[in-house]
Amino acid sequence: MKSQIIKLVPVLSVAALLTACGTVDKHKNPGAIYMPDMTYSNAYETYAASEIKTPEGVGMEARKPVSGTIPRGYIPADDKIRTNEAFLLSYMAKNHFTHDAAKWQEEYDLAGAKIQNPLEASEENLTEGKRIYTINCQVCHGEKGDGNGQLVELPDGSDGPYTARPPKYTDRLPQIKDGNTFYSVSYGKGMMGGYGFQLSVKERWQVIHYINKLAGKTAGATATPAAAETTTAAAPATH
Repeated sequence: MKSQIIKLVPVLSVAALLTACGTVDKHKNPGAIYMPDMTYSNAYETYAASEIKTPEGVGMEARKPVSGTIPRGYIPADDKIRTNEAFLLSYMAKNHFTHDAAKWQEEYDLAGAKIQNPLEASEENLTEGKRIYTINCQVCHGEKGDGNGQLVELPDGSDGPYTARPPKYTDRLPQIKDGNTFYSVSYGKGMMGGYGFQLSVKERWQVIHYINKLAGKTAGATATPAAAETTTAAAPATH
């Protein structure tokens, strides 16, 4: 009797497996829906398909923001920024610059002439600027801004995987204005890509303050609310 039971075990196992395979479609059936208004939203969801189209035939779902609009809270509620064109332009830059390669030099020069740093070179901004620099810039430009980051020069002194060495900040920054720096950090320059999507406007200005410090620029040489129209500062060296 025991031997017969042992012989039946594999047979029953195979039968169970085949039965399970034959009912896969049945198991996929969710059955009754008790709250259809929660399962099937009556409202249009952000990424749900929509039958409504624009006059151009573009779907209404997951659309880009309307051109020229600024998100609520994007511009600080600070009168020194909102009433000073040189400061305000850094927050409105995406509405003034096309990032078109054919217009790069024209826009780069315009940024240098029009945009100023709205942040003071305070200890808080320098500390945060250093943190941002360590995460985003140090790998190429090096800890001290000498252009010897680990992508360029390995700890043992040998060449890293990236052979285009960025110039030292102390060599290039004294001739470049804050606005040029902002444009380069935002949209890129040379072999350096832009960080406009990774860093907020405030973070870009904070890291610019720290870059100026690495270049030996004094706090008085960077733009502050009291000297916005007359002060020039440095820009980050590019690859």
